This record gives sequence, structure tokens and C-alpha cells, in this order.
Amino acid sequence: MKKVFLAGLCLASLSASAADTLVINELMQSNIDCIMDDLNEFPDSWVELYNPTSTALQLSDYSMHDKNKPGKAYKLPDYMVPPGQYVIIYCDKASTGMHTHFRLESGKDGNVYLFKDGEVVDMLEGMKKQPAPNIAYGRVTDGADEWGYQATPTPGATNCGEVCKDILPEPVFSQRGCVFDGSIQLTLSLPDDAPEGAVIHFTTNGSEPTEESRKATNNIMITSTKVVRAKIFADGYLSPRSTTESYIKHPRAMTLPVVSMVTDDRYFYDSEIGIYVTGNNPNDPNYEYDWRRPVNVELFENADEESVINQLCETRIKGGATRGNALKSLVMYANKRFGTKRLEYEFFPEDAPGLVDWKSVEMRNSGNDFDYLYFRDALIQHSMGKHADLDWQPYQPVILYINGVYKGLLNIRPRSNEDYIYTYYEGLEDIDMVEFCKEVELKAGSLDNYNAFVEFYSEEGHTYEEYCQMMDVEEYANLMIMALMYDNKDFPGNNIVCWRPQAEGSRWRWVVKDTDFGLGLYGSPYNYKTFNWLYDNYYDWGNTWGNVPEATLLFRRLMEVPEFRDLFIDRCSIYMGDFLSAKSIKELIDTFYGRIKDEYPSHRALINPWWPDYQYELSSAKTWIEKRVPFFYKHMGEFYDLGKPCSVTIDEDRTDDVRLTINGVKLVNRSFDGKSYEGRSLEIVGETGDEATCVSGWEVTTVVNGATDRYEVEGDVLYIDVPANSTIRISSIVDQSGVADVVADSAEGVDLGKPVDIYDFQGRRLASSVICQDASLPKGVYILRQGSAAMRIVR
Repeated sequence: MKKVFLAGLCLASLSASAADTLVINELMQSNIDCIMDDLNEFPDSWVELYNPTSTALQLSDYSMHDKNKPGKAYKLPDYMVPPGQYVIIYCDKASTGMHTHFRLESGKDGNVYLFKDGEVVDMLEGMKKQPAPNIAYGRVTDGADEWGYQATPTPGATNCGEVCKDILPEPVFSQRGCVFDGSIQLTLSLPDDAPEGAVIHFTTNGSEPTEESRKATNNIMITSTKVVRAKIFADGYLSPRSTTESYIKHPRAMTLPVVSMVTDDRYFYDSEIGIYVTGNNPNDPNYEYDWRRPVNVELFENADEESVINQLCETRIKGGATRGNALKSLVMYANKRFGTKRLEYEFFPEDAPGLVDWKSVEMRNSGNDFDYLYFRDALIQHSMGKHADLDWQPYQPVILYINGVYKGLLNIRPRSNEDYIYTYYEGLEDIDMVEFCKEVELKAGSLDNYNAFVEFYSEEGHTYEEYCQMMDVEEYANLMIMALMYDNKDFPGNNIVCWRPQAEGSRWRWVVKDTDFGLGLYGSPYNYKTFNWLYDNYYDWGNTWGNVPEATLLFRRLMEVPEFRDLFIDRCSIYMGDFLSAKSIKELIDTFYGRIKDEYPSHRALINPWWPDYQYELSSAKTWIEKRVPFFYKHMGEFYDLGKPCSVTIDEDRTDDVRLTINGVKLVNRSFDGKSYEGRSLEIVGETGDEATCVSGWEVTTVVNGATDRYEVEGDVLYIDVPANSTIRISSIVDQSGVADVVADSAEGVDLGKPVDIYDFQGRRLASSVICQDASLPKGVYILRQGSAAMRIVR
């Protein structure tokens, strides 16, 4: 059993005897749901002040801080504390009224000071780590000198007069929570170190067990979804927060992870304090507030396995207009005062491998895409962020249960705030961060550098080098290419987050968020002229919030700088012939749909089973991107007077190991099928990554106004200026002479009974990992490769 001893708990405290001032009477380092404040929140921590005198005392004569710095202490508001009465001070960093600008330390060595006229009149120093959340520490009786952990917290009332030294252990579950089929016979039992007289009480409705709850005396037969919260009670002991286990009987094969959130039903659905409901005033619904509520969170990766996350957290509703949706977006917060400091889990092993230290994550309802694809934002961000320098939000769809009730699908995402930077940049916290959501909002740090940055780009005539000193120019180009190509009109006058480390010489970067307005949402046509809209706030009266001049100014200024203009046009043109091609995005749409297709019908049945026609949504998105890419080439060419886009293909349908780089941009895909503009110069580099082969030249075919010209160029670099009205086809030539050194006419070194790669003598890979005898090859000469061994065959 964990032991907490009264002796030495506070290294220093002032005696309350003969006090003629307010005194600190009771406090709670971690208030989960012991008291609710005037903001309809559960404050992080609280301090109860007591008036032990026979006269009323003015609270505004006092200030409080967690440091012995009276000049920086929080000045308490105007309030008369009657004799023998109490006042609760909420320590939650809200900095208003009874809410201080600090919270109590829940770990060791916490302090709290009460000042009057700049002098300490009461204090606690060197407090030990809290034994558990929701446990109060106070004077044994009001104003007494003896302190201890309160058997019962009494904020705003007379101290209970009973203190405890020891905290009880957790009950033993015969089986941990899981996603199951069949039935489970659950036994709750006392651990070996439980004291005599200890009793387990439990609930199955999400509420915290009390001594009035059901006793665990018999086996619990579980044949349907059930959430069990249990804890031990014993006279003279402190009870910690309950242990929670969810037993989810999901009616289908588990194709996605399952998240179980367990909490008191009132915290979600009560008309006064419930965060998930409209409440008593339809004009001022509860869900519009950012009220936080305690919730136990479990995450199950696979059926019949215990959870990989099971911890107490806080949650709140998030979003803008989409808060009104039947299924709401939620934020999950971890904090050491809840018992576990972080969410320690690799949420995105493919897109953010190794990142396991999260202060918070969000579970999105897909925002504006709620009634449509349900993955628009995730797909748009992935399509760019996976392949180009960008701070973006990966995606993990999950099945949500709240108190054992199926709620459908939500999408786990990193948050686009300072918590993102903390996780992605190795614990970096000293940052400036600003969000523009119709107006500038400071998220972290100071506005000083941001204001200087805005002043800088508001001026004309700055050079590319000067911009590079202030901002990550290439990342910004990637951000704008993504937003403009996908026609996201909820940006940049909304949903734009920029940040910088506070270290000297740091540059501004951006975090992507909420791109779901793109990819043809709400029927936006593929041929919408996004550049016209971006430059002219009056272009489209139906979409004016996203293109306010102050939000578009940075991009417009940068496009006046030749180096940035070339970088933007080159990257945009190259990306759309590579990973942003219609073919690549259509394949990505199929991949994203494949992740949710088995669960989505049941999810949708909860909300509106006849909407949408999902196959129509998929088809529409594919048609939109298929038409958008060629249109966007044309639109950019016309807007910036680049001339007509000309078709350029390089190594079409090639599968060998050549990697291509165009104007410094390394392609993601093996081949290129895009466009460039007449008169633009292309530098094309080919690399094999293989010591035995190299790109030795290029075959070039140009068709200009019907006239065809074919020629070859030697070397691994090709320079070409795009002729007007042209179509260009390029094919790399691979020199296989290095392979000859290891090629023999016998099978020595190559096991023909095992898979080989088959190449032609131009270096094109014709087949991968096949048995030679099974390969369908016409007559000719081929190279077989198996690891570092190779041989020549004649068919």
C-alpha cells in the first residue's frame, strides 16, 4: 500500500493562533470534480481562506501567489469575508475575479503564499506530491495549527476534524477491459495489502463510486457492453480515484481502434453542466463553451487485448459551427495532476513514428466535411505533408464509445497549437504562436516578433534573402500550394497558425489545420479561379472571410519577389505531376475510404442514414481532382502570364530504380506526368542509387505544332527550355556497364529457384520479386538481379 505520512508534509507554515488576518484553511492541489466554480468549470486547484476574527475582513487587501514574490502576486477582488466564514480562491490561471493567474503545484515542493500590504501573513511551503486527485489538505479544524489530509474535503464549510495518513490501493480486476465477443465473468477483489474492514464499491453507469454504491460481493457477469468503475473504502484511509475498465461488445469485426470514454453522465448530458447538449438556452447552447470535464480514456488497438491507454484525462468540445453536429469533436488533455502526466502512445506510427509524448490530442468529427467524405481534411493534409516540408496533422480514425454507448467514428489528430510543437520538436515550449481566425489571437509567447514580421512584409521592396531570414519560405510555399490547388476558401483569413522558437534568429513556420473546405466541398466547382479570389476580396461575395487583404498580403508580397515566384510556380507545377497528380490523389481517396468503409455505415446510421450517398461523394471527389489539376495549371498560367501549360512526361510507366529530380525538387513517384510553361527552364537529374548502374543520357521527343523532333543528350543531367505549344516526352538512359562485371552466362551467384528482379538493357525494371520461369518475357536479352548478384539470360 502507498503510504502518505503527515509528518514533514509541509516544511513551513504559519501559526493561525491569535491571527487577525485571513488564513489559509484548506486547499486541493488537483481538483477533478470536488467543486465547480462560477465559470461552470472544475478549477485545476483551489485554496480556502478563513476569517478567524470577530470582524469582517476585506479580501481586496490580500494577494496570493505560488512564489514568495508579493509584487507579482494575484490581487484578490473586492469582497467582504464575514467573521468565521470562508472564501474559495480558484487557482486555475484564468486571471479574473476569484481566479488566480497560477495553479497549485501537484508535484513535490509546491508553495502558496497569502500577502497583505506586501508581507506574508500565511503560507505553506514544501508541500509533498499530492497523494491522489480530489484529496484536500487542511487544518484539522478551522484555524488550528495542525494540518493533515482531510478525510472529507469541505470547501467553503467547516473542516471535518479528521485527517488520514494512508491512501488505499486499487482493487484487483480478474480481467482487464477489452473489446470482446461472448461473455466475461468479472471478479473484483481486494489486494493483499488492503487494510482490515476494506470494502470495494463499484458503478456501471460511468459515475464515480461512493460508499453508497453497490458492493462488490459477487461475480459480475458481462454479456453486453459495460463500463466498471471501482474503488476501495475503509475507515481512517484516503480513497484514490476509481479504477476504470471498459468491456466493449462491438457488434462487428473490429476494423479500427476503439476509444472508450467513461465519465459521470451529467458532465456530458445534464442541461445545466453537460458539455454535449444544448441545455436550457437554445440561443446560448452549452456545447458552445469550452467547459472541461473529467473523463477516463481507454484505447484498444485489437480485440481481446487490454487497452494501451487507460488514464484519467479532461475533455471538452472543440470546433466552430461544427459544434452543433450530432457527433462533436473532442479534445483529450493529459496532466500530471490527473495522475499520468502525458498520453504516452504512438498514435500515428506511419506518419509520426516514434512520437509518444503528447500533452493533448483531438478527436475531430471531420468539421465541415461531417456530412460528406468524413476524411477531407486528413486526406488534403496527408497528400502534401507526407511528401513535403510542412507541419501537418496526421490522422487515425477510431470508434468511440461514451459510457458504453456507441457514438460512431471520430478522427484522432494532433492539435494545431503549442502542444503540437512540444511533441514534434522534442519538448520545445519557449515559442511565439499566433492564430488568425478572422482576427489575430496570441496562443503562446509574445506578439512582439509577430508584429515586427507583419510590419516587415507590409513594406514593399524586400529581397528574397531578407524574407528567408524572417520566415521559412519553402514551407510557406508548400502551405499555399496545398491551399490554393485544393481551393480551400476558409483560409488564410481563417485557420492559419504560425509559430517560431523564441531563440535568437528563429524563423516563422506554419501549422496546417482545418483544410476541409477544399476538394470541392459544398459543390465548389473544379474551375473556381482561386488566384483571382485570393487577390480580390470582392471577387466572390459568398466567400469573403478567407481572403481579407491583411491575411493574403504576405503571399501577394512574396509573389512580387522573382525568386519566390519561380520557386512557387516550379513546385506547384512539379507537385501536380507527382504526388499531387489526379492519379495519386484518387488512389489516396481509395486508401482513406478503405480504412473506414466497414464501420462508416453504422456510424452514419446514428446521424442520418440516408445522407450522404457515399459512392456519389467518392465519385464526385475523384472527378473534381481529375478536372482540377489540369485546370489549375491553366489558371496559374493565365493569372501570372506564364503562357500555356505544356505537357511534360518523364520515364512514363517506368518501374526501374531511377530517381528523378526536377529543378531541385526530388520526385516522390518514379515517373513524372505533368506540365510546365512555355519558355521555362527545366533541370532534370537522374540517379539510380546503385553503384553498378547510372543514368548516362536522355531520349527527348518534342512535338511542336505537329512537328516531331527526337534527340539524345548525354549525361545524368538534362537541361531543357520548354517550347511554346509543345508536348515533351523524356526517357532516361541507364548505363548497365557496371553490371557486366558481375554478370555471367551461368547461374553462379543467382538462385533461379528464388525471386529475382528482371531488367531490360535500358535499365527498365520489368518485373519485381518473381520466379524467372514464371515471368512472361518476349524473346530478348535480360538482366536478372538478386541482391548484389546478377546474371544475363537470353530468351
